[in-house]
Amino acid sequence: MRLIEDHILRKVHGNVVLVPLSDRETDFNGMIALNHTGEFVCRMLQEDTDRDSLIESLAKEYEMEPEQVAADVDVFLSELDSCHVLIR
Repeated sequence: MRLIEDHILRKVHGNVVLVPLSDRETDFNGMIALNHTGEFVCRMLQEDTDRDSLIESLAKEYEMEPEQVAADVDVFLSELDSCHVLIR
């Protein structure tokens, strides 16, 4: 899975946002504000990756057990799906 290529991560006034460059690939026309964890996941999703790799990398980055981050990853991926910015 990966983010639709027509989106970029940008820092705006100290906040990181996911911004569509056009409405070509998605019907989502807004920006998505991200916390540090969301930014970490979206940076990984700029390349093809899978759920297990996301969980493993997040667990390592934040020194947590994979089971502790799995549910949060699933929720975040669902949110990205609902915004039509994720290709599975």
